[in-house]
Amino acid sequence: MFGKKKELPLPELPKEISSETTTIDNVKAKMDLVLTQLDSIRTEYAVLNERTKTIENLLREIMTLAKS
Repeated sequence: MFGKKKELPLPELPKEISSETTTIDNVKAKMDLVLTQLDSIRTEYAVLNERTKTIENLLREIMTLAKS
């Protein structure tokens, strides 16, 4: 289960690159996409944390009511 990491094959790069600027722009665009996805994940994580806190508070209230 926790053995060696499997090496994934690298995707094939295009044979011809029209210019270095285009490649740099592509990399920048992909990095922007990745950063946007990370921000989205952070937001989802924060929402889930808030939901968890709400559930924990509700459970505490239920336990308090059940004990009295």
